[in-house]
Amino acid sequence: MARFIKRVSPWWLLIVGLCVASGVVWQAGRWTYAVELESLIKTGEERLTLYTGTLRGALSRYAYLPYVLARNGEVLALLESGRAADQVNLYLEDLNQEAGCQALYIMDATGTTRASSNWREPLSYVGKNYGFRPYFTAAKNNRQGRFFAIGVTTNQPGFFMSHPVYREERFLGAVVVKVDLDPLQADWREGGETILVSDANGVLFLSSRDDWKYRSLLPLTAEQQELIRTGRQYGSEPIELVPLQTGKSLGPDQRIVRTGKLNYLMLSRTIPSLDWTLYHLASLEPVQERTQAVATIGTILSLLLLALGMYARERRQKQLSRHKAREAEAIKTINLRLQDEIEEHCRTEHALRNTQAELVQHSKLAALGQMAAGIVHELNQPIAAIRTHAASGRLLLDRREEEKARESFTSVTRITDHMASITAQLKTFAYKTPRSSEPVDVQTCLLAALEMTEALLSEMVIVVKTQQPPEPVIIKGGGSRLEQVLVNLIRNSVDAMRDVERRALKITTTQNDEMVEITLCDSGSGIEEQNLAELFNPFFTTKEVGKGLGLGLSISYRIITDLGGTIRALNNPEGGASFVVRLPVIPATTTGEEQ
Repeated sequence: MARFIKRVSPWWLLIVGLCVASGVVWQAGRWTYAVELESLIKTGEERLTLYTGTLRGALSRYAYLPYVLARNGEVLALLESGRAADQVNLYLEDLNQEAGCQALYIMDATGTTRASSNWREPLSYVGKNYGFRPYFTAAKNNRQGRFFAIGVTTNQPGFFMSHPVYREERFLGAVVVKVDLDPLQADWREGGETILVSDANGVLFLSSRDDWKYRSLLPLTAEQQELIRTGRQYGSEPIELVPLQTGKSLGPDQRIVRTGKLNYLMLSRTIPSLDWTLYHLASLEPVQERTQAVATIGTILSLLLLALGMYARERRQKQLSRHKAREAEAIKTINLRLQDEIEEHCRTEHALRNTQAELVQHSKLAALGQMAAGIVHELNQPIAAIRTHAASGRLLLDRREEEKARESFTSVTRITDHMASITAQLKTFAYKTPRSSEPVDVQTCLLAALEMTEALLSEMVIVVKTQQPPEPVIIKGGGSRLEQVLVNLIRNSVDAMRDVERRALKITTTQNDEMVEITLCDSGSGIEEQNLAELFNPFFTTKEVGKGLGLGLSISYRIITDLGGTIRALNNPEGGASFVVRLPVIPATTTGEEQ
């Protein structure tokens, strides 16, 4: 190779070097772009979190007012008796000045405003009917209303929050607070950020850019347009499309957009309680500038390195030509010595390969013997259980107790399925199992595992105590996989109690927050401290040859990890060992805020 390089023309070397340098510079540019874009995404996500909290804070500041006013005695008297609203007007005016919201007003059952904090102003709400507004419809249906719209009377935009007023299950009216969100948008503009908020129809109603307000991100359907017109949400504002061209999608809620000649990273986050979506746009110019800077610097460095390489090559060739004759004999001696060393290395390598092949063969035979004995031991217990259930089924058929016989044969079927899962353990260990997403009841899986190991527990005279929560505990995953884990752990506990007099197994299931914890506590001899860190390693076992494959805990660890949980082992202070399994649960009921 060295001689070939020497014979190659310097111009060819220069061309190859330029091609390699171009590839390196291009790859460096790609890497820089990816790193800077990832940093920009991280910063944008942090900003989204900040602005989401700011928006929620601005709204929650006044959320209590409708609720409090709906229980005010004077408000109830006004809506029930229809008396003069002078006192209520003064009260609302004074309360609004203290709270700092845009307006407070009371509507009767028909949607007509009876009292308002702006009753002194020319554009007072008093006497106006806003029964067509969705926030009034929500209150009429005994729900809290949340609605952003342009005011029909004042033509001023605001966020309306309503609360129903009821007396003995009779709808009397609604209390409404209007919040001005313009200060929030002003803060966004002063921060130099591009922040957008869209409603459920995709219309931008909050924006740090005034020219994008009351425009939609996607074309509106006829149904959406009719809904906006019916609620007079945006007055006479024409709903046009935002001048954004969608580009490459980087992931969920992440995409590149273009407006004019500029590219932006657009991140979005939904606000479920309001059915809004918050967007953050960050210019890609800094990312592109840094990428171009890296490409420029890389190009300059590559050219300098190529120049230095060419210079060094020429200088080396001159030195080699001067010392060629003097070094020829030394090179010949070195070559002969290298040849002898290579031959010696070849002989040593051949001997090592033969030795290694013999060791591998011995290891294979030992592993096959251990696995075969372990599988026989694993199948003995299910076979005994099948024999028991089959005999019971035959007796039950003789007694014509067909229903109980069917249950016995169903147990046989379940045990044969478990035997199939045992013989498939090596395949399970070698390949990833597909993740299952169906809901599974933990208690049901535990009962199935106890039934499959019932014969073993009875044979060993083990007292089993279970402590389960009253309500079902549901996780997302395959039932057979969780049963396999529980059977493995129960059998491990049984094996640990073979040489002790007191044999007790306690299985406890507790649910904390969003996790369920299954604890199996035995009264066995415990686990040696040096073995705790290796329990879940493949083929690690403390059992005698033929009594275990060393795969049960490793497979259990993989199954629990695939289900998004954890498994750990520890020694009990009073003796014995415990295995603790933690898995994420699916809430039994899911409640959300009223829209």
